[in-house]
Amino acid sequence: MHIEGSYDFESERELVWDVLMDIDVLGAIIPGSKGLEAIGENKYQSKLAVRVGPVNGKFESKFELVDIDKPESYRILVEGKGPAGHVTGEGTIRLAQDGSGTVMHYAGDARIGGKIAAVGQRLLDVAAKQIAKQALKKLSKQIEARLVAG
Repeated sequence: MHIEGSYDFESERELVWDVLMDIDVLGAIIPGSKGLEAIGENKYQSKLAVRVGPVNGKFESKFELVDIDKPESYRILVEGKGPAGHVTGEGTIRLAQDGSGTVMHYAGDARIGGKIAAVGQRLLDVAAKQIAKQALKKLSKQIEARLVAG
């Protein structure tokens, strides 16, 4: 499965970067996440509750940020497993200053197996896009809150 897109933030790139590197924020914006726990340098674990169509799943997941180029980009490696299946994947986040705002470009690929994969590629694609959209809206609200707090 592949997902990619871009999102505009009305904030300087450095602030967007700082929010993206805050594990409390990341734990709060990932739909279904019970928060992130640091398990090493740029390595985190989380418990996720995910629903794709008729399949509900709880996953133990691990995330690692690699190839960090502050404040421009990083890659994220993901793996998760649970009774409903397993997922492995990686993605990239790239931030570009655009006037007084920032454009986030994101792309990722995931391999999904088990019961959750049985719902079909189309349903998985729709769910992935919805999860990304929800996370980006929450991220935007976190950035707005930091701007107001100033």
